[in-house]
Formats: sequence, C-alpha cells, structure tokens
Amino acid sequence: MNANRKWPERPPVEDEHALEAHLDRIEADGETRAFCRDLAGDGLARIDLGAEGRALCDRVVAEMDSSFEARGVGRIQDAWLRSRAVHRLATLPKVRRLLQLAYGRPPFAFQTLNFRVGTQQHTHADTIHFHSLPERFMCGVWVALEDISEASGPLAYHPGSHKLPVLTMKAAGVNHPRPTPDDYGTTYIPALQQRLDAAGLPRRTAVLRKGEALVWAANLAHGGSPIVDPQSTRRSLVTHFFFKDCLYYTPMTSEVEDGRLSARLPTNLQTGGVEWPRANGRLVPVGLGQIVEAAVKLLLRRTHTV
Repeated sequence: MNANRKWPERPPVEDEHALEAHLDRIEADGETRAFCRDLAGDGLARIDLGAEGRALCDRVVAEMDSSFEARGVGRIQDAWLRSRAVHRLATLPKVRRLLQLAYGRPPFAFQTLNFRVGTQQHTHADTIHFHSLPERFMCGVWVALEDISEASGPLAYHPGSHKLPVLTMKAAGVNHPRPTPDDYGTTYIPALQQRLDAAGLPRRTAVLRKGEALVWAANLAHGGSPIVDPQSTRRSLVTHFFFKDCLYYTPMTSEVEDGRLSARLPTNLQTGGVEWPRANGRLVPVGLGQIVEAAVKLLLRRTHTV
C-alpha cells in the first residue's frame, strides 16, 4: 500500500449523496452498483458466492459439525485458526473486492463466528462491540452454510437503521465509565429498541440459500429471530471486517464522548498478522493484554496449518 495515499474519511456506502459519483469514478459494473446501492439504502446487501462458495460451505459443515458436538456449544469463535475451509470462506476474494469498492479502503477480516443453530440474539448494532475512527469502517458478513428457513430462527434486521446516530453506552443511559455485561442487557438493548420504535423502522428476516452472503453495515440493528422448529439447524459463518489505517476500538468499554477509546489490535486473517490501530497516520498504543492475545493467535495460526 502507498503510505501517502489518501483514503476516504467516510465510507462511500455511508454517504448516499456521494455514492453515485464514487461508482462512476471507479467505473463500477452492474453487480457492484446494485450491491453498493442496497448497502447504502438498507444497510444490508446480498452476495451470491457461486459454485466455489457453495462447495466451501459443505466443507465448513463437514469440518465443524464434530466440534459443535464435542463441545456441546452453539457458537465457536475464530475457527479459522484451525479450519482451512473456514479460513478460505472468510477471506473469499469476491467478498473482499466488493467491500473495497463499497468502502474505498482495503478490508481485512479480523474475526469469525461459526453457528450451528439460530442465536435468538437480542437486536443490537455492531457499533457497540467494534467500531473505528474514522467512523463506520467496519461491517459484518453472514454466510448461509445451508438453506435457511423461517422456522430455524433466521437473521432479523431493521432496514435503514444504519442511518441512525450510533448509540453509545453513555447515550443509552449508562453513566459510569466501565460498563458491564449487565448494563448491556438492562440499558443498551432496551434503549436501542426504543430508538427503533420511535423511528418506525420495520423488522425483516433474511431467508437465504446455501452459499448466499449478507453484508451489513456497522450500525445496522440486527439479531436472531425466534426458533420455531427446535429440531432445525441454522449453520452459518459470520466474519467481521475492519478496513485499513483506522483506529479500531471497543465502544462498550470506552468513554466515546470523552475521547477515551479502548483500542483494539485486530488480527488480519489474510496475512495472519495484526493491524495496528492508527490515528491520523500514527500508531496508537494498545494494552498489554491485547498484545498477548494477538501473540497467542499468531502462535495458534502457526501451530495449526490453515
């Protein structure tokens, strides 16, 4: 990367007024234009991963199902460290290409989550868990590893909610500097729902076929719908992406309004290294715990051939 290159300070898909000029400037093809317009308008867009993606979905299921059974869990984090198929699916060139065109900066995957069943997760926005400066250079990619039905508790989301102001813990009503998981459940979740109700934003569910991916904007309100059929599965892979040369931080443990940010040291799945957070082109200090965590991941990466 050219260190002197000027990346955009706002993702083009987060600026509908500038989006069309951006698409013309990069001479975007029809698929890219449709993807970017959907992401800008609804905060969510689909990608068909094609035959390669569907074949990888089958491989991920074959490699991961025994792990779910052995551990007795419904979610496995960072399986890319051990699974070749998870790593490859999480870093597909087609997805990275579309993300770079949409956001104007090179993307990098920093985390994977594998699921076997629906999460029934409370509605939330990822901007409470991961965020960046400049703002909104983060997104999630959800891949259906099998055909998803309404009975299996599909992803639920509120189209257009990504355009709302980012809800911080303080703005939600948490008035102490070190929020806890209890604060998240008792204060943030209800405050976000009140905001969605006040805005009158509808709730939709996403029923996908195997090998389809959903990309959602950082601030899109989403969660898991109820599981109607308790015997059903909802095998899926979620990959979270940041973008190059930003300050990456954890909003839940930050005092955003006062400028105290808990900087993150995210792993770059493509390179196997880390992406050091930057502000105005300069490196930002991170905590010793994050450095140790990153070192452990690098060690695991080298120990398990991916």
